[in-house]
Amino acid sequence: MPRGNAAPEERLRAIEILLLWEGRVSRGRLLDLFAVHETIASRDLLAFRRQYPRALEGDPSGKAYDASIGLRPELTQGTFAEYQQLIGINGEGVSGSTIPIESSRLDHTQIDYRSFSRLHSAIRMGTSVLIEYRSMSHPEKHQRLIRPHSFIQAGPRWHVRAFCKESDDFRDFNLGRISSIKQDLDLSLPGLVDDRDWNTFVRLRLVPHRGLSALQQKLVRDEYMAGTTAHVFEVRKPMAHYLMQSFRAAVDPLKETPPDFLLMVDESEPLPEGALWRA
Repeated sequence: MPRGNAAPEERLRAIEILLLWEGRVSRGRLLDLFAVHETIASRDLLAFRRQYPRALEGDPSGKAYDASIGLRPELTQGTFAEYQQLIGINGEGVSGSTIPIESSRLDHTQIDYRSFSRLHSAIRMGTSVLIEYRSMSHPEKHQRLIRPHSFIQAGPRWHVRAFCKESDDFRDFNLGRISSIKQDLDLSLPGLVDDRDWNTFVRLRLVPHRGLSALQQKLVRDEYMAGTTAHVFEVRKPMAHYLMQSFRAAVDPLKETPPDFLLMVDESEPLPEGALWRA
């Protein structure tokens, strides 16, 4: 929901944040975030352009601007936390709180706005990028040509979902393991509509771990399931293992036992092929 009563300074900061992290800002994007009239949003864009002419380049329509090479954080610190605060974790905006709230859900991925905005632009335009990447199975830097289509937050880490030319398949790439990104205008790689797993939803049913006592199982049901027998999720297939990790739900209850695991995946709902993590 767009937030109201935002000061002009806050909207100017938002323009810089969008340019840094999305590589583009438009009147429509501002209207998504702030409950202001179109005229006000246009004035904000004009004011920012006058104050920081080297930060953005005009779109022929006059309603949108792209980040320029000269863009630098001026009104902000250039941190990913500022971008998250602006758009909200789910991209739906957030509101302030009148009481102190602390959360242990902290991001632990080192994300640079230059890299993020290039990925954001590639997703928006449907193009590919050439990245330098490291993985646990291939820890030295190596190049991958990928076509990204979605960002994923998995606990403290962020990934981008993309088709990988080298693997000839869709993969999740940890943003913290990407060291460089170069634009590639290759449009031949498969995209979002071709990602069968991503477009397939699976049913996950989480229940109290069978190794708990009857009273402990009731406690877990009251805590996680509002007293019902199970917590049921409909999630994209590639997101299933992230969800199980977030809830620390046992897949093999004989090896993954309490007190480390209080929940388990209900064996009556067999996991579909591809739902578990792959190296």
